[in-house]
Amino acid sequence: MTKLRYLTKEGFRSLRVNRLMTAASVTVLFSCLLLVGIAFMLLVNIETFIGNIERENVVMVYAKTDISAYDYIRMRAQLESVDYVGEVEAVEKGPAYEKVLSELDENVREYLQSLDENPLPDAYKVTVSDMDHFNEVVDSVKKLENVLRVHENSSLARQLSAVRNAVQYISLGIIVLLLIVSLFIISNTIKITMFSRRLEISIMKSVGATNSFIRWPFMVEGMIIGLIAGILATGAVWGLYELAVREFSYVFTTFGESQMVEFIDYAPYLAAAFICIGMFTGFFGSATSIRKYLKERKFVEIED
Repeated sequence: MTKLRYLTKEGFRSLRVNRLMTAASVTVLFSCLLLVGIAFMLLVNIETFIGNIERENVVMVYAKTDISAYDYIRMRAQLESVDYVGEVEAVEKGPAYEKVLSELDENVREYLQSLDENPLPDAYKVTVSDMDHFNEVVDSVKKLENVLRVHENSSLARQLSAVRNAVQYISLGIIVLLLIVSLFIISNTIKITMFSRRLEISIMKSVGATNSFIRWPFMVEGMIIGLIAGILATGAVWGLYELAVREFSYVFTTFGESQMVEFIDYAPYLAAAFICIGMFTGFFGSATSIRKYLKERKFVEIED
C-alpha cells in the first residue's frame, strides 16, 4: 500500500515537473472532447425539435354520426389499445363546432346558427408514438368499429421519419469519428511526451526498477490529465451552449412551441462520459506508449 501511494504521488509530481507537456496533453484532449460535446448537444436538440414536430402530426379519427355515447367512450379504449398510439384526445362535436363558428365571418356564423344543426361528427385526435409505424397505425384505426373516416398526412410522416433517421446516423457518425480522431491525436501526443522523457525511463530501468514501478506513475499522470480535460470540456460545452441558447433560441420558437433543451438535464451524463473517456484515454495511451521504452535495455545517450 505504501509503495502504491508513493507511485501515485510520483504521478502527481510528474505533472508539476513536466508542466509544458501536461498542458499540451490537456489542451489536445480538451479540444477533442469539446467537439464531441458540441456534436452531442446539437444531436439532442435536433432530435427534440423533430420530435415536437412529429407530435403535431396527429391522426384525426371521426366517428359515425349516429354513434351512441357508450360506443364513443368505448372507441377511445379501442384506439388506445392500438400499437404505437401515444395520446388519444377526445374532440367532441359541440365544442369543436363552437370553435369553428368563432373563426367564421359574422354573417356566415349567424346563418349557420340559424340552421340549429351541428354537421360535425365526434372525433378523436390520435398521436403516433413512432413515426416509422405511422401507416400501420392508420391502417389499424381504419379497421375499428364506428370509424367514419380518418384524416392523416402520411407523406409528412414519412419525411419526418427519414429526416430523423438521417440526423441520427450522421450525428452518431460524426461523434464516433471525432472519438477515433481524438484517440489518434492523444496517442501521438502521449508518445511525444514519452519520447521527451526516454532518458528518465532508461535511467530507472538501469537501476533495476521493474516495469510496473515505472509504468504506474505515467498511467496515474495520464488519468489525471484525462480528468482535468473532462471537467474543463464539460464547463466549456456548458458555457458555449448557454451562449447559443441566448443567441439562437428564437430559431426554435419560430416553429411553434419548440425550444432548446436545458443543458442541466444532460450535464451529469456528459460530465461522466467526458471524465470516463478522458481517464481511459490517458490511462490506455500512457500504458501503450511507454511499452516501447520499457523494452529498451540500453541507456539513452545524452546528445551534445
